[in-house]
Amino acid sequence: MKVEIRDKEAVSSLSLLSLRSYLKSRGWVDEGPWGNRATIYTMEYGGRSWEILCPFRDTIADYAESMAESIAILATVEERSQLDVFHDLAGAGADVIRLRSPNGAAKGALSLRQSADMLNDVYDMLASAARAVESPKATYRGRISADVADYLNDVQPLPGYYEGYTLTLHSPIPAGIGGQIDFGDAFYVPFPRRATYQLAKALNHTNTAIDEAVAKDTLEPFTQAVPFGVSANLCDSVAALAKKGRGIEIGLFWAGVRPSNVPDSRFPFTAHSADILIEAAKFFRRNEPSLDERVLAQVVHLDREPHEFDGRAVILSMRDERLIRIQVEFEQPVYGMVIQAFEEQKSISLDGDIYPVGNRYELRRPRNLSFVEATA
Repeated sequence: MKVEIRDKEAVSSLSLLSLRSYLKSRGWVDEGPWGNRATIYTMEYGGRSWEILCPFRDTIADYAESMAESIAILATVEERSQLDVFHDLAGAGADVIRLRSPNGAAKGALSLRQSADMLNDVYDMLASAARAVESPKATYRGRISADVADYLNDVQPLPGYYEGYTLTLHSPIPAGIGGQIDFGDAFYVPFPRRATYQLAKALNHTNTAIDEAVAKDTLEPFTQAVPFGVSANLCDSVAALAKKGRGIEIGLFWAGVRPSNVPDSRFPFTAHSADILIEAAKFFRRNEPSLDERVLAQVVHLDREPHEFDGRAVILSMRDERLIRIQVEFEQPVYGMVIQAFEEQKSISLDGDIYPVGNRYELRRPRNLSFVEATA
């Protein structure tokens, strides 16, 4: 299907570096400057010479018209729709994350609920990779940092450009000028690129952990993969995608405007591997301590009567979508607050480190205790 791009705002959003990178990657020849306005690129195709002008600046009055003309020429030369060319040009300025089901689920249209679930699962997968950039952990809970939030806000799913269980996302990347190669030592890699790279490492080690877990009949390989970004959150999100898509392939492709010395990659996960990932996520949450966690709870038991209280108590809190009892030993300065919370059934908020101990949980180093005001 041939589709023309006529949206002036859309073509104006394309960067000059994206167009230049796209032309170079497809064999267009740089013929040098055309006055002080543009660079001339040429291509021999179909018995004639084609010419595209790549402006020096995006502030010229006819910038949108120039980009639209370039898209039209490329669509003709490549025998594709202008929409396909437009999305590839946009992708040249972004790391591309592409998901597809190889087992038929991509052919049928998704319902509103299925589409929402897929986007939510992909969001969780990207969030876990971005959080691992800052600090690899077996399990992530609580609020995300400002850097992670900014990254997730910038990632763009291509609207109306997928059918069935497939999805393409763009993660915009600052351009590298002068042939910089990311992941070298000469300069600082921007956070969005580090997040894509972290996702690639995590997915690669997740696949390896699956193979080793089956071969050795143990989930311990997942523990060894935590430093590379494998977490309960990543396992759960990839498992959900593989289950609902009856298998999922996740492809990662680097932005043309910022070269990388890491190759593009694809990571397949079957519906069978999803079962292993679900067990790995449970294993992480059951055995991994959660440090510096914010807890909302109620005090449901004091080990001694209030007048003899020695700080040991049991609180009830929602964790991983279920209520759990957690043992705590409070410091003497907050005894009065704990007793009041127990007697008046007040909700409390506190920070602490939660450790699994056998079949129970302990909250250690309780701090920042406060009452939670009831809402109407």
